[in-house]
Amino acid sequence: MKYFFINLMVFLCFGFVNAQDQYQVFDREGTEVSLAQIITEANEKPLIFFGEIHDQSFAHQAELEVLKGLHEKYKDRVVIGMEMFEADVQPIIDEYFSGQINQKSFETESRIWSNYKSDYKPILEYAKENGIKLIGTNVPRRYANAVYHQGLSILDSLSDYAKQFFPKLPIQIDTTIQIYQEMLMMMPDHSNANMIYSQGLKDATMSHFILKNKNADEIFIHLNGSYHSKNKQGILSFLKDYPLEKTITIQTVLREKDHDIDFSSSDYTIIKI
Repeated sequence: MKYFFINLMVFLCFGFVNAQDQYQVFDREGTEVSLAQIITEANEKPLIFFGEIHDQSFAHQAELEVLKGLHEKYKDRVVIGMEMFEADVQPIIDEYFSGQINQKSFETESRIWSNYKSDYKPILEYAKENGIKLIGTNVPRRYANAVYHQGLSILDSLSDYAKQFFPKLPIQIDTTIQIYQEMLMMMPDHSNANMIYSQGLKDATMSHFILKNKNADEIFIHLNGSYHSKNKQGILSFLKDYPLEKTITIQTVLREKDHDIDFSSSDYTIIKI
């Protein structure tokens, strides 16, 4: 029996180490650090943007570890926001977290992403189990799609009901900032400005709902694709009077042969080993 427990402890320890060894964390200077440094720094910089690669499990593992670390240290001061949920499904999130509806109803009606069950469900369920408020920050995709096809002016024609799910019009989007120009260059003909306006609408809306739901004494961690917070642009471009020096940005990247990693585009970089 003694050897059984020894073997069990070895298995659990090595299992934990292997899970953590899937990524490394670096600061802006390229010095390796730990997640604990981010969690400690959050007390002075209580708005955290976790820029993920949507289809990479190591990024979601790191997100969950950061959330757990924040909750263990700061308890009920922690709030989480997610790009993956749109603002008009907030009542469904609230109903599920309060136990008014079951898991099946929640997942059926909240327009979950295709990789929700493998990548985001553990994060959401941890938040639910620990009483962490979760905010769906993104614009309903039908409006982002409308802007992509018809331009930003289409928002003016929408109903008052629709307009509650994005910032007050007019929305000023600076199409010249670096991340939007990089996105434009990725397009085949480099000419679809509506793509930038659609992205800008998402960024402006996420900023709007973050600021609307963050109280002064809270630590707010927001999960979003890396291009929504790269170079402290994107969502952060719409933070109005919130000081950028009170924010932390995290990016996740894959190590590519013969390609240098730009550590300077975020406060912290998490790299898959």
